[in-house]
Amino acid sequence: MVTNLPAVSVSPDPGDNFLLAVAAAGAADFLVTGDKAHVLSLKSYERTKILSVREFLTLHKRLP
Repeated sequence: MVTNLPAVSVSPDPGDNFLLAVAAAGAADFLVTGDKAHVLSLKSYERTKILSVREFLTLHKRLP
């Protein structure tokens, strides 16, 4: 559970900024999303890498 979310305004879709705030507040290594138009286009936010499901599974050797 994360609290005290930082103010974030970097996503092309302002409605997605809360995801980046949660990732930052939780010091997430990864944010896995299917939002190609907005969130995936960022590639990373602070220390969090932003990946598609396929990229994440391939990285963790769950897919060839």
